[in-house]
Formats: sequence, C-alpha cells, structure tokens
Amino acid sequence: MKLFSIIRILLLIVFLFSVTACSPIFENNYDVLARQALFDLMKVQEVYRIKHNKYTKELAQLLKYDLKYHSGIVYIEIISAGRDDYRAISLPAESATARVFVYDTSNGGFYEADEVEVSKYVLGSLNFIRSEKEKQKTNTLLITTLLGFLVIMGFRFTYSYKGEGNNSALVSYFISLLPLGWAVAALNILTSDIVFSSKIKTFSLTAITLSLASIFITSRWLKQKTPLIAPTPLLGLAGCTFFTSITSLGVVAYTLYKYYPS
Repeated sequence: MKLFSIIRILLLIVFLFSVTACSPIFENNYDVLARQALFDLMKVQEVYRIKHNKYTKELAQLLKYDLKYHSGIVYIEIISAGRDDYRAISLPAESATARVFVYDTSNGGFYEADEVEVSKYVLGSLNFIRSEKEKQKTNTLLITTLLGFLVIMGFRFTYSYKGEGNNSALVSYFISLLPLGWAVAALNILTSDIVFSSKIKTFSLTAITLSLASIFITSRWLKQKTPLIAPTPLLGLAGCTFFTSITSLGVVAYTLYKYYPS
C-alpha cells in the first residue's frame, strides 16, 4: 500500500476519533449556566471596582448590581478579593461532570480548573464522576477501533476494485462512515442535560444528509450493476453501506427526537 494511502487512512481515523470523542460539543446545560454565571460576576465586579475602587468578597453586595444567577442550580463563591485582584469560582450545585470554572486576576484571568483544583470543590461525587468518564473513554476507544477497522477495510476494497464503474460504491461507503461516527458519539454522550447547541444541530443534520446521500448513491450504483457484473465482495460492501447509513440515520433521528422533541 502506498504511503499516500496510509496517510489518508490515518487522517480519516483521526477525524473519526475526533467525532466520537468531541466532548466540547456535548456540553452539560448546568456547566453552561455555571460558566455564564461567572462571566456575569466578572462584569459586575468591574462595575463595583469603578464605584468603590476595589473588588468585593461579598456576593450579596454584587446582587445589588443586578447580578442574576440560579442560586439553586449554580454555586458561586468569591474566594478572595482586594484592591487590585480577586479569585472566584463557579460550578453546578450538583456537578455531574466535575467541571469548575475559575476567574483569578493573578493567574491569567478566566480558566477551567484542572483535576487537582477540582478536588478542592467537588468532593463526594468526584470518584463517581471519574469512573463514569473512564467508562466513556473506554467506549470511545472501542468505537474508534471499530471505525478504524472499517476505514482500513474500505481502503483495501479501493485498492482492489477502484475503477470499472465501482468508484461511486466505494465513495458511498466512506461517506457512510462519517455519519456513523457522529451517531455513535451521540449515542454514547447525548443526554437530556446536554445543551442543544448549533454545533449539535449542524452535525446532526449533516449526518442525516450524508446518510441519505450514501443510500442514494449506493442505490444508483446497484441499478447500474447487475449481480452478474458486480464483484460479490463489492456487493457485500454495498450491503454494509446500506446498513451503516440506515443505522446512522435511525440513531441520529432517535436521539434528536428523544432528547429534543420540540
């Protein structure tokens, strides 16, 4: 197999891995609220500093400046405050992801806490959250391995059967792998607590479109090729394309309907 083909395989595997492990796309609703609450606090602190020539450690004083957050959902604490600097944190009141957001003027401003810092604020549920993340990582690794095998199989078919009117079937197979990667990612990560962002909507609609396109291209190829002309292994590949496309289409449609019926 030529070096260029190997590079293409590796690039496609990396892309599929990035799809199945794209946790930044799947953001928990309460994490989004906590982060926004800290951003709001940062703005109000600047207003307070202009008026009083210092930052405040008392959250109650900032509420007077129209700081609004869901106190039963989001936990905010101003750890320290002085004339020129302050440190504040925010996180969901019942964190399900162990994400803690920090604003520290002496440490570069806004950032997300690492695991060492998180352990200071998320205690009882941290071990459970870690175990759940490990399960998710294991699922992602297994799924990516499977997708990598499918990619390699596709390139082997390309090497053996390219040309002779078979290219559309081969292209359709590779197209079907992209929505498959998104479908397994959605099935593995998506819950009712995940924010239905524009990214999720775009990826889901793209996956549905690609699945339909793959089905259409494969159907046209089968009409042009009779079983007597088409190689038997390639017919099997077309069947695999149909299966992955229909499965991906069903999974994406099901998850959208289940978690975002409106």
